[in-house]
Amino acid sequence: MRIAFWRKPALSVERRQALEQWARLRLELLQADPMIAIIGAVGRLTDEGMGRETAIELVLGMPREEDPRAP
Repeated sequence: MRIAFWRKPALSVERRQALEQWARLRLELLQADPMIAIIGAVGRLTDEGMGRETAIELVLGMPREEDPRAP
């Protein structure tokens, strides 16, 4: 565990897309225990510099994007 006392620069579009792909894969692989997958994905995204609220919103929105029944 590390504590950062400075602001990280914004993620590049390419890096953000790569992290989103990683998070999607993690959710797919760990569907048996989704809370562990969500916590791990959010942790990785925030470690890479994404804001906590943005990361949570992104990860929680992923399953709805792929569910055809979702509004």
